[in-house]
Amino acid sequence: MYEYFYHSITKKAVIAFGSLFNDIYVARYNADGSEKERVKVPIAYMTKQKFISRLNQNPGLENDFYMSLPRMAFEFSSLIYDSSRKNDTFQKSFSYSNNLYSYRFGRVPYNLTFTLHAFTKNTEDCLQILEQILPWFTPEYSVTVKMVNPTDMSVDVPFVIQNVIYDEDVEDSNFDTRKTVSMSIEFACKLFYYGPTKSLPLGVTGASGASGFALGVAIPEGMIGKVIVPFYTTDGDFSFETLEVGITGTASPSNFSPTASDQSYVIYGNRIFS
Repeated sequence: MYEYFYHSITKKAVIAFGSLFNDIYVARYNADGSEKERVKVPIAYMTKQKFISRLNQNPGLENDFYMSLPRMAFEFSSLIYDSSRKNDTFQKSFSYSNNLYSYRFGRVPYNLTFTLHAFTKNTEDCLQILEQILPWFTPEYSVTVKMVNPTDMSVDVPFVIQNVIYDEDVEDSNFDTRKTVSMSIEFACKLFYYGPTKSLPLGVTGASGASGFALGVAIPEGMIGKVIVPFYTTDGDFSFETLEVGITGTASPSNFSPTASDQSYVIYGNRIFS
């Protein structure tokens, strides 16, 4: 603790969420049902209150901001610890590169709340936006994000729809001559936060393996406890193993040396997924 690190986890989640809705369109139709035009709906990071304030700056129909509807905005509003996804705090995850192991301790689960707002001048536009979003969320949609280099380069982050609120009139709008339709969709982002990454030199193990594990599995010096190890196959794919790493002979975790003749790793483990 008390060492500087920053992985930009929240910032990456905000960018990932906003990118989900970059390509929403609404179409306008002629009387015969043919498409007249198709308009891309812009999106910005903005609270609902600020959005309504922009609409109210000029209540006349010449209001440029109002005339540019439909528009979308989103905001990040809360962060809550999720004990249901808690893993072993002392479980280590690491990767091997250039004769060094980079590792981190267990990640911490939090749920972030995002709210997507849509504002339109008519009901049809709002319903078009809604139908382009809901079919992809069942009720969740996962986005792959590069979180921490190099231990967590590809992490699937689920965004789960929690609630949808539809309103024909924006609250406190004070519009007498025009209607504004609004919709708010609340999402929970199931995120993990990570501590600092550390590096250890690769040590010779002299390991004895449990059933299904080859002898001599490379474990870095000092890695005593539970670890998650990636094993690469000949075709470039990889699987992950959970290993319980202990010691034998005269060693203890504080004085263990993988090169001592009377000390060695003992590895127990099970394949968890591939």
